[in-house]
Amino acid sequence: MQIHEEATALTISVTSTRPCSYYPLCAQASSSVHSHYSRTVRDVPCEGHNVRPHLAVRKFFCRNSDCQPKVFTERLHDFVEPWVQMTIRLVAAIQAIGLATSGSLGVRLAAHLGIVTSWTTILRRIMALPTPAPGAVTALEIDDFSFKRGRKFGTIFVDLDLHQVIDVLAEHSSQSSADWMRNHPEITYVSRDRGKDYAQGASEGALSEFRERLAVTIVCKVC
Repeated sequence: MQIHEEATALTISVTSTRPCSYYPLCAQASSSVHSHYSRTVRDVPCEGHNVRPHLAVRKFFCRNSDCQPKVFTERLHDFVEPWVQMTIRLVAAIQAIGLATSGSLGVRLAAHLGIVTSWTTILRRIMALPTPAPGAVTALEIDDFSFKRGRKFGTIFVDLDLHQVIDVLAEHSSQSSADWMRNHPEITYVSRDRGKDYAQGASEGALSEFRERLAVTIVCKVC
């Protein structure tokens, strides 16, 4: 490892010395080196310096006859994900800043900490976080969700007791919303707009499977 210091940046040259690497498709180890290439990523700042790890990464041959393609790049899972231009700990720092603030405010806070980013990057990193599975839902709100400013719509589910978004579907239909609600027999109240799709979805999902309870109430929101 070599460190080159400049006025505002640190360039760290790192070479992997592991004897072998595992092909992600078949999980078999290979020590047959095909070639080398360089990769530069961004890391968290250090003492006011921007840190730029310069990685010397290898490509290996896979000797498994069933695998296509035969050449793969070694993975550095503890440090950086494939195709990502920043380290795992920088991604975690940006996500923590975004969760604690927001897009625009997060950019200003990140700049104060020496991290150069944008509000779109912060939002993208937050959206990449895994969504926990929704728990028991008593009062549910269901509504449209726009992915592309009126050109593509999905469905959003909100827990009205917790005031939290619990799931988002990629499509807007009565069938998908009904299928989702069938997995939550504890639903007692459904708040929706006047659209027929969600009315039908609530009737088929929240009511059809559990009509004998006579407890499910569909509340139509006044638009």
